[in-house]
Amino acid sequence: MRYFFLFILFGICLNSCDDGDIIVTTLDFDAINTQYCQTTSSLVFFKVNNINRESLSLKIQSQVNFLTTEDTIDLPIDAISNVVNYRTYDAEVPQGYFCSSVPPSFPQIKKDFISTQGIAVLSTQIIDTLITGIGIEEDTSYVFRTSIVLNNLTLEAQNETVTQELIEFGFVDFTQE
Repeated sequence: MRYFFLFILFGICLNSCDDGDIIVTTLDFDAINTQYCQTTSSLVFFKVNNINRESLSLKIQSQVNFLTTEDTIDLPIDAISNVVNYRTYDAEVPQGYFCSSVPPSFPQIKKDFISTQGIAVLSTQIIDTLITGIGIEEDTSYVFRTSIVLNNLTLEAQNETVTQELIEFGFVDFTQE
């Protein structure tokens, strides 16, 4: 009889131990090219993974053009001026989604993780010089590459927090004529 009660007690203990739903959020955008949009007051760098219906974006509020100045700049990330968003959607993200002046109503955002802290490191350098024309008609253009790294990033959505020590966001090239 004692073994019977121990067996029942053991069964109850196994049945009552529940870790809940374990949600693992990995930000894996390594194979996705970085794109960007520029307005007079901000730059938006973004990556869209339509296979998983997710995006990672960095919006920088600034009048300074980081894309054509050889420099390395550390920008604090927060939830207001320099914002990182990781989003999941209910459908594929269309091409002009991040470059629209009015946020589109489709697709619907299922989950929106917003940055609370971190550092964005933007490093811009000239990678090529293009010379066209001859003599006094000669023009010189420069190709700049801006590499973006996110350090010690914390993203929050409802009751979930995602912390990433380092995200190699990628790079964008810009030609200045």
